[in-house]
Amino acid sequence: MGPVDPYVWSLASAAGGGAQALAGGWLVRAAGQGEWRTVAERGLDESGWQATPTPGRWWLDPGLADESAVLYRRHFELPLGLAAELDGAAHGDTHGDARWWLVATGLCDLGHLWLDGTYLGDLRGRHAEHAFEVNPLLRFGSEHLAAVEAAHGAVRVPQTENAQVQIQRTGPARIERVRALVIEASPDRAVLRIAATVDSAGTHRCEVTTTVLPASDPDAGWSRDATRKVASLDDGMTLSEPVLARGRNELEWLVALERPSLWWPAGMGDQALYCIDIDVAIDGRSSHAVRLPTGIRTVSVRRGRLAVNGEPHRDGLDALRVIEHELSHPSFYESANTDGRLLCQQVTLDPSVFTGAERGLRALAAQAAAAAADHAGHHPSVATWQPVPVTSEHRRGSGMAPWAHRTARTAMQAADPTRPVHT
Repeated sequence: MGPVDPYVWSLASAAGGGAQALAGGWLVRAAGQGEWRTVAERGLDESGWQATPTPGRWWLDPGLADESAVLYRRHFELPLGLAAELDGAAHGDTHGDARWWLVATGLCDLGHLWLDGTYLGDLRGRHAEHAFEVNPLLRFGSEHLAAVEAAHGAVRVPQTENAQVQIQRTGPARIERVRALVIEASPDRAVLRIAATVDSAGTHRCEVTTTVLPASDPDAGWSRDATRKVASLDDGMTLSEPVLARGRNELEWLVALERPSLWWPAGMGDQALYCIDIDVAIDGRSSHAVRLPTGIRTVSVRRGRLAVNGEPHRDGLDALRVIEHELSHPSFYESANTDGRLLCQQVTLDPSVFTGAERGLRALAAQAAAAAADHAGHHPSVATWQPVPVTSEHRRGSGMAPWAHRTARTAMQAADPTRPVHT
């Protein structure tokens, strides 16, 4: 098997494995009335389907530009090394405590996912990471079928958006989501507040190790190292030992940095960047780790004047580039971080993405705000939020608009109290 990160398999072609990446080899067709019921059947006639290199942007495919919903199918075979490890775990070998996940991002605004005819769950929100535990399904043979019913919301994503489907292995605990916010920043001291949701297969005492290092530091990004060797650091490092219960666990902690290098917009100073590494270990073995890029800075707006790290910006609010409606790909924010650009990120409350049958506006606003803060809250280039309360046509022009704006603003301030929110 080729050199692959032992914690994430992307199902790329491997020496001797004969597997192909899930980013290629998909089949797609328009979704007819009720056809979602049969999209996951193995014996389905695929003669009328067209090939597409990647799922998620069907309106760029010939003949599908006007379709609001489509069906996808993808046949794949596991690499030999991965199949052998799954078989060994099933018989109690080295990786008997491993958990296997089908992880999808960027596929659609609203959809459903199946594996080998088994319904896994909803895909709500294009920029959210959707992970489904699939241990029993992957162990049942080496040939598999992924199927998706996909629909888009009110706004279609730009052509630069890329979908990803991966098979991921973790230990008993997996980090589902992380939110990192800078709540204090000065040349003397900075404080970051980090919140995470950790899914645990059982009751475990774990070790959560967090480091915040300059991006140029040779130890930065250590969570990508399979050996998980943590440098012995005092500043910018925390180690906690919470007890995880079975299911989802909500954790929150603070990390302090002494004499940090601050991030500044272009023309005001350097764009100092940091790397946040978070690792959850159980019984001395890393179970799952994540990495986030960030910058240390504060932003405020007073009397219509924009200030960064307490210093007024010469262009004020005119310096902000408004990113309309959709959250962008992480690479977009990372580029803005490096270039020193300031962004105003709109947060759209699109009922077609977030709503259930009768979800109230408060719950809708809270979910959209949380998704935005998780996705982009750690990027220093995002200076302000701008909620856009309603996008569905049947609500436009109603008398609820002022209340909807207040509700959206309150939800965004609760999700991220470190940034200005304006409407």
